[in-house]
Amino acid sequence: MPKYTVPRELRAIAKRAIDYNLSLPISKRAAYKDENNKRVPGTGMRTARRLASGSIDEQQLILMRAWFARHGESEKEKEARRDKTSKASIAWALWGGSKTRTWVNGMLRDIERKRKRDEK
Repeated sequence: MPKYTVPRELRAIAKRAIDYNLSLPISKRAAYKDENNKRVPGTGMRTARRLASGSIDEQQLILMRAWFARHGESEKEKEARRDKTSKASIAWALWGGSKTRTWVNGMLRDIERKRKRDEK
């Protein structure tokens, strides 16, 4: 599966979110889950690390589009993100925020358009 280059600005957003999240006590961190009585990184931290690495694959783009669809439009989520120290706001940044949502949607549109062209 091909890899896609993450724009520098989006990599920086993810790196800042990782650093901020890790600076917090583990009980205050976003994107962590309980596993075998331990707090371990969840999909938000994995996604941020992939973004920060500079390349992701189509499967990750699809996962991200679904996550943004679930969390982006909800009024409750938007309200929770107003407090920049909230877990909702940190999680949003770990997934790359609004700029990354726009980029992901555009990348997937381009991939789908190219596939349709190649099928003809």
